[in-house]
Amino acid sequence: MKKNQRRLSVYILAVAIALCSALSGCKKGGDEFPSVAFPEDTSASNSSSVATTTSVPEADIYNITVASPYSDTTVRYLAKLYYCKTHDMMGENTGNTISLDYLDGIDPDFIVHSVLTPVEGASVDTVIQWNNDNNAPDVFLTSQVTEMKNNDLIIPINDYLADNPLLSSGNVFFSTVEQDIYDGLMYAVPYYSSVVLLVGNTEYIPSSGKLPYRPDILQLRTYLEEIAREYDCIPLSSGRDLIPYINSAFNDDRSSSFMFYDEYRINKENALAVIGKTLDYINGLYDKELTADYTAEGSNPVFSRSAGIWAASSSEITDWDRYYPAGIYLASLPSANDSGNVFPMTTLYSFCVNKNTANKDFAADFAAFIALDSDARMLTDRLEYLNGFLPSINSSEVWDTITNDPVFGQVAGFYYRHLDKAVFCPWVNDKLFISVSDYLASYKGGAFDPEACYGTT
Repeated sequence: MKKNQRRLSVYILAVAIALCSALSGCKKGGDEFPSVAFPEDTSASNSSSVATTTSVPEADIYNITVASPYSDTTVRYLAKLYYCKTHDMMGENTGNTISLDYLDGIDPDFIVHSVLTPVEGASVDTVIQWNNDNNAPDVFLTSQVTEMKNNDLIIPINDYLADNPLLSSGNVFFSTVEQDIYDGLMYAVPYYSSVVLLVGNTEYIPSSGKLPYRPDILQLRTYLEEIAREYDCIPLSSGRDLIPYINSAFNDDRSSSFMFYDEYRINKENALAVIGKTLDYINGLYDKELTADYTAEGSNPVFSRSAGIWAASSSEITDWDRYYPAGIYLASLPSANDSGNVFPMTTLYSFCVNKNTANKDFAADFAAFIALDSDARMLTDRLEYLNGFLPSINSSEVWDTITNDPVFGQVAGFYYRHLDKAVFCPWVNDKLFISVSDYLASYKGGAFDPEACYGTT
């Protein structure tokens, strides 16, 4: 292992261990639910570049392509901001205050093209197709870092970021950095996370008041009972959707993996006991008719608009808010008690550097900049704000934009205090995620079947 590589690995792992020790243990309405995906365009015709100086031969300048959910205009301004910051041209400005007219006059000595992806970033299949077509981006956002690594599509970036201050412990949540480290090597730069939470329909808030944004398992059940008494609706839509994410509440208030998979591999007996308690709680909600599986007649929030609460990804909240005429409210997943620990169940999206890039150093540095530089994040949100995502950067200025959001703000501020205790879930096309989802879709009560749920363990 090279010196810089080893230095970053030891530094990151040391901080991560220290953290673990410290922790112990538009218009509303509409008839159709809107699509949350953005078109994935890999054509060169939709790419444009930042202007370059004429004094530098093109063969000698950096030339990279970035694939992200942001428009070419946003990426172009980020490139100009990067040039300003690396050439001491910011003055007293920040990403929130710098003039776009000023940035328009910046003439960088590098070229940055852009390719549009969904908010989840690029898939493994997409990157393979890009490579086969010889037009793969140098940097791309993805939620599939593990699969990218396993398919030999990306490179470790330790050598290129070993001395980068953006990876300091005061600037980034190391729970996110840890997720992109494999065998001591860092394979991606964490960008943002989505979190699983409860979404409520404001038309069915009982007279006792709205569910607290941090409920415990007893409060949630009581709240569902109050909805059932006062309204003709399904209080909780598809309660089994909660099962993969709430095991910590039945595990002596300790951090627990997705559907308790990691714990099951270590100690099957203890894991089955906790899963049994989780299933008993959810089955009890079905027995009391406080929840029902998805149907168009009443329990599906997409079609009926008559469910009280449902589980969803924070990445979808803008669409839910537009879809529900009376608006929505949000709450975290239930914990063991009102003073218990909170373990956000999140999906991480990171920037990777393509194995085939000709400019590895610059590509890694620019990826770190757009992901973890506070001015870059502020400018990005100022130009093209994506609601429902939690940045990996630990900057109050960046988080102020999120916590001030009228829909997501209160819950986002809550997760800001707990993100370093996050549990990271598989991406939606992961074999474990698919297996668990299929099992829960067919589960109708009774004993837990690990082989049917997990597939090959």
